[in-house]
Amino acid sequence: MSILSINSISSNSMQATQQVQRTQASLVNTLTQLSTGLRINSAKDDPAGLIAQELLRADISASNAAIKNTQMASAMLKVAESSLNEISTLLTDAKGLAVESANSGVMSAEMISANQMQVNQILNSVNRIAQGTNWLGKPLLDGSISAENGGATFQLGTQVVSSQQANESIESMLVSNIGDQSGKLNELSSGGDAELAINPALASKIIDAAILQVATKRGELGTTQKYTLDSNLTMLENSVVQLTGVLSQISDTDFAVAASELARNQILMNTGIKSLGIINQTPQLAASLIKA
Repeated sequence: MSILSINSISSNSMQATQQVQRTQASLVNTLTQLSTGLRINSAKDDPAGLIAQELLRADISASNAAIKNTQMASAMLKVAESSLNEISTLLTDAKGLAVESANSGVMSAEMISANQMQVNQILNSVNRIAQGTNWLGKPLLDGSISAENGGATFQLGTQVVSSQQANESIESMLVSNIGDQSGKLNELSSGGDAELAINPALASKIIDAAILQVATKRGELGTTQKYTLDSNLTMLENSVVQLTGVLSQISDTDFAVAASELARNQILMNTGIKSLGIINQTPQLAASLIKA
């Protein structure tokens, strides 16, 4: 009879020990969640949740990279547009000089020659701007990113596919390339076919074509910035907010639940240890009674 009692006590002791161990493991897990702020700290915590968590993290990382790409693309086009604006200002001045020089009934040869000197300086400035406008070392207005050279490709989405990319090209804005079939801007220089003293009418026509060419390109860049880059940036920023919210729901610790679970485990742990101590003392008490 006493042997059965001792076996029963041993079984109860093992069960109590296992329960304490389970409670301890649960307590450690809860403390980990509270200390890290994460509900999922290893794959065993939630295998399916871990997969979703990692995919969301990848999407958020890719979206943030796409946001940076979009911002840099917009900044690059702003640099190009700013330089084109300066070229437009110079061409507007050149137009005035051409029209003024056509007033040959009033203008002396010396006055027209002075205007020609100004036009020469304007042409030099246009070339200097076209050759000197760069973005991170990449020339923007000298034809380096013309359509013929493939343009500039912007990665705007989270997947590297053509449907999530945009391309913008800018033709050369050197004076040898600006104009139309009637002539190019470099012909306005001294000795050219459209020199002010020789053919101010042709000079005026070429300048008009150059102004239109530059303005058209500025309009294209503005359209790309407003309807491609700005809208894409807004979409990506909204996407990151939503994805981050979902990730938080999946992976972050619910502190109210975790705190409640911590209190429960602490009570169970204390109770289990005390109960185990009592159970382990029972055989000794039984032995002393038998001896007595």
